[in-house]
Amino acid sequence: MAYRIPFVDRVRELGILRDLSVRGLTKPLFIYGPEGCGKTRLLREFIRLFDGVGIYIDALEGRNVDLAVKFSSVLGFATSIVKELMGGYVGDVGRVLAERVSTILVELLTKLRLKGSRVVVVVDDVVRALGIDRVEWYVKWLYELLWKVSDKFDLSSMLIVVTTSEGSSLDVVMRHTVTHVKLLWNLDRAGFKDLALRLGPPSSDAVEEVWRVAGGNPRALIEVAIDYGWDVGRWLRDLGSRLLSVVERVRHEGLVRELEMVIDDVDTIHLDPSGGMIKLRNILIEENLILAKYVNTLTGEELVPSKELGIGRYYAWQLPAYRTILKSLLKQEST
Repeated sequence: MAYRIPFVDRVRELGILRDLSVRGLTKPLFIYGPEGCGKTRLLREFIRLFDGVGIYIDALEGRNVDLAVKFSSVLGFATSIVKELMGGYVGDVGRVLAERVSTILVELLTKLRLKGSRVVVVVDDVVRALGIDRVEWYVKWLYELLWKVSDKFDLSSMLIVVTTSEGSSLDVVMRHTVTHVKLLWNLDRAGFKDLALRLGPPSSDAVEEVWRVAGGNPRALIEVAIDYGWDVGRWLRDLGSRLLSVVERVRHEGLVRELEMVIDDVDTIHLDPSGGMIKLRNILIEENLILAKYVNTLTGEELVPSKELGIGRYYAWQLPAYRTILKSLLKQEST
């Protein structure tokens, strides 16, 4: 079936998460990265393999509890307990589960007599579900929850992981010291090629072409391969339609010169932080086109700058295609 996408690469990331689950952390782990970089797939895979008490919550799931929450094998019958706690609630079940994670956790640890366990809780895409205005409260609340639950149940270890693709939340979260913030980037070239070859490319040239525009982003690769039949040109045209409104906004704000500079070198944001440049930075981050990369990656490896892929020392384009398309749109509208 076309939607059975294989899980590839991420061996180091899985190993790091496994190590963290053994020793635990004193603060929630806040993972952010480009849209479609594989955060969800990585963490669902980790919970599936975890041999302790593992809970995964998709905070964006709208109605189905079975889709909104996944458990490690130790909690094989836990879904029924969660459904009982939810009662007859219908609506944004993922968001409600994220808000009630303390109740769920205490109920499971109590009913299943799991005192002294190793516990991992993952809340995925929390910023989009709760809103940027509540993320500051939420991570502080999770910090307190970690200590309270660890003490109450004398846990062997506890790890809480929160994820987002919303770069705007980074500034909010990093105001405080209640989280460990880490970056998860796209697949490296080898991992990207591995996934691409499993998706039946028409040629090796097709794989290289997608690499140049997607820069290792697995969701973009899967979209080009399955939805567009490896037709990169058609995919780029559709992507361009989405970015037209961004160009309109940039022109309205009088930031065309700044955008041209950032297209040429994304680190101009850091090196020439004028009022206009900071305004443009906020627009591009809000639109999920660029992100700040001045925090460490989950693996601790440096995300090496690459002019070809639009990766600077301080900032990076989430997809190389964004930079290319914006450059083209600006050129079209100036002629």
